[in-house]
Amino acid sequence: MATPRLRHVFVLGAGFSMYAGMPLQQQFTSALLSGRGSGSGPSGKIVQHLRHFIHQEFDHKTTAPAAYWPDLEDIFTSIDLSANTGHNLGPTTMPSDLRTVRRALIYRIITMLRENYANARSQQDAKWRQLVKLMKLIDTSHTAFISTNWDTVVEDMLQETKGAEWFDYGCGAIRGSLHPAHNEITIVGSRPTAAPSIIKMHGSVNWLYCDNCRRLFWFSPSETNKVAGQLLSANDWQRIDPDGGHSDERWTCGRCDGNSIGTRLATFSYLKALEFPMFQKSWYSAERILRSAANWIFIGYSLPGADFEFKYLLKRIQLSRPNLPRFVVVSGGGRAATQKTYEHYQRFFGRQIKKNENFFRNGLDGEALRYIRNVLA
Repeated sequence: MATPRLRHVFVLGAGFSMYAGMPLQQQFTSALLSGRGSGSGPSGKIVQHLRHFIHQEFDHKTTAPAAYWPDLEDIFTSIDLSANTGHNLGPTTMPSDLRTVRRALIYRIITMLRENYANARSQQDAKWRQLVKLMKLIDTSHTAFISTNWDTVVEDMLQETKGAEWFDYGCGAIRGSLHPAHNEITIVGSRPTAAPSIIKMHGSVNWLYCDNCRRLFWFSPSETNKVAGQLLSANDWQRIDPDGGHSDERWTCGRCDGNSIGTRLATFSYLKALEFPMFQKSWYSAERILRSAANWIFIGYSLPGADFEFKYLLKRIQLSRPNLPRFVVVSGGGRAATQKTYEHYQRFFGRQIKKNENFFRNGLDGEALRYIRNVLA
């Protein structure tokens, strides 16, 4: 993981992934309901089920647009606090129903993120090209990434620009494959020593976790839709689409043959579930990286209050280092939004954050890229 050669760490938020077509958090619900979610296939059936849940529990019409839906934090928190304690949410929605809704939400999020990435890759607009320029500047032998996102934009872009096929997630994740000719996760070789380091603080859409042996598997970003396909059981599909006849093509664990594969994501919830072993390992790896890297480069991350655990980690490491890190902050989203982000950073990290020096309010424009190039040199 973090070695004496490590010089730079990129801390990435939703504003980074936006350059590859991912929605910002306030756009997530709209994105969930659009694309294949408005069709008649599996994603469309899932969205219909979610709409019925929103109608039943939050009193909105099943045809209500995203603007009328409750925040995803409210949805996930209501589900988790009920289901995790074995209680109903309302007179008829039992914990098992709530768990199906939660898995359906995650399924739709995973497929939506992949749809958006595929669309952005086909269009390759100005934002995409700026992201490609940034990734081409980075020497992964001296650089690590810490992402607060679930998506695989970092992995996808390292494949695009560096030809990378292996990644070190810092949590003991094993590379697997969901090959249609097998009924269990196939283990793929061993990690090369030069694999780029990508720490996912809240999990990743290309991970599957075995509840039996507690091993974590990661898959190529191109297999994320197959990962989504492992989330819903036959009973789940019976609740979602009783007349659909969906196949129950579930893989078993490639290490213990257990039939208990699923995701572990710290969802949009006011109480993030970070107690699982791989999260503990990921956070420890992030700590080592932050201690070692001379340069902390933040892109598209606004220091939201909901991430208080991660903010505390940043502050604790900053103050425990013998030499303070060099900061770079790339923000965006308009004058009011960037001013608010600047104030968050300046108040949290202090006078090292300077608006006309190392804080950039116009995203990955030419000025920000030139500055980052000099920092990376």
